[in-house]
Amino acid sequence: MHDPKSGADGSATPILSRRRVLAGGGRGLLALALVGTAAACGPSTPSGPDPLEAALEAARQDSDLATAAARAADKAGAPWLVPALNVVAAERARHAAALVEELARAAGKPVPTTGTTGTTAASASTSAGSTDPATTPTPPPSVQDVVTALRKSAGNAAKLVPTLSGYRAGLMGSIAAACTASYTVGLPPPLPPSPVRRPR
Repeated sequence: MHDPKSGADGSATPILSRRRVLAGGGRGLLALALVGTAAACGPSTPSGPDPLEAALEAARQDSDLATAAARAADKAGAPWLVPALNVVAAERARHAAALVEELARAAGKPVPTTGTTGTTAASASTSAGSTDPATTPTPPPSVQDVVTALRKSAGNAAKLVPTLSGYRAGLMGSIAAACTASYTVGLPPPLPPSPVRRPR
C-alpha cells in the first residue's frame, strides 16, 4: 500500500514506515521483527491479559471475514470485488502475524512455527450460506460487513496507541492507519441499484 505521506526520497516517520512495512509482505514483517527484538529491553509487560491479544483476535477475524466475503462475491457474480477483499484478507493476516511475534517476544516464548489464523477460518467458510436444515441459514458476509469490522478494528487500535509506548505504539498506530485506508480507499463502494423501469 502506497503511503501518500512519504517523501520524494522514500523517507517517512517511524510510524508511517511501519504502515508501509505491514502492507509490504514478508520483507516488511522481517523488518518489524527486527525492530521488535530491539525493543525487547523496553518496559516490562504489565501483569494480566496482554492488550494486544484482542487486536490479534480482531485481525484474524477480519482476515477470515474478508476471505469469506470474497468467496461470496465471486459466487454472487461480483468478481470485481474479489481482488480488493483478498488484499484486505492478506493484509490483516500480516497484522496477525506481526502481533503473534510481538506477543511471543513479550512473553519470552518462541514465535509459533505453525502459523494459523485461528479457529474462525473454518467457521467463516462453513457458516456462510449454511444449508443445515436444523439451523437458520446464515447469509454470506458482504463488503459492508467487512467495512464495519475494519472500522471497529481501526478505532480499537487507535484507542490502544496512547496506552502503549515504543514499538507497540507504532505497531498499533500502523494497524489503525492500514484498517482505515482499507475501508475508506481500498474497498470499492457497492454498485447503485439498477433503476426500475416502469411500463409505458
